[in-house]
Amino acid sequence: MSETPQAHSEDPRAVRSRMAAIEAARTLFLQNGYVGTTMEEIAALAGLSKRTLYNNYTDKGALFAQIVTDAIAYAERFAHGMAAEFDDITSANLPATLHDLGRRLALAILRPEVIALRRLLVGEARSYPEFAEEYFHAAPGRVLVALASGFKKLSEAGLLGAADARRAAEQFAYLVVGAPLDRAILLGKIPAKGHILACARDGVETFLARYRTRPRRN
Repeated sequence: MSETPQAHSEDPRAVRSRMAAIEAARTLFLQNGYVGTTMEEIAALAGLSKRTLYNNYTDKGALFAQIVTDAIAYAERFAHGMAAEFDDITSANLPATLHDLGRRLALAILRPEVIALRRLLVGEARSYPEFAEEYFHAAPGRVLVALASGFKKLSEAGLLGAADARRAAEQFAYLVVGAPLDRAILLGKIPAKGHILACARDGVETFLARYRTRPRRN
């Protein structure tokens, strides 16, 4: 009977090498674009030999895929945390809760690394449409699903009048962050935080004016 090999923890040096490669690739892809970046440049910025880099990532596509995967993981955590918040909403705290959600959503999206990645995905969509599609469905798509689920609960509880929860979710997201996001993606400039928060506040107020139900008077 052969002895079962014991599991060993991963070599910390290998972990550091992969992290360095990812950070270098992200920096260069966002600065120079995918086509304008070489594996040699990534290795140099990461402080790795080309052999070490290729041992971890076979090509630029593998690095690009990992960067997209990391961004998706962030969005998934945000959406997961959001889902539980709708269980504790009442008529009294509905406005404050949605305003808080709107602020956090706007600030989570309008971050330099998110804007740069979205600009990169748009630029590379013709050559790598699968990355853009995966990101769309798993990142903003996942957040919209969580919002729609929450708005459906609030409508069933009589707090909102959203017959189409998905459409309400899309409208909430665009009202809160759509205009600043368009500007950031097209121009590459993120508005000042004060402007982002003001847009989010006004967007939530507009959403509440459209969807919030009013108590009936006797």
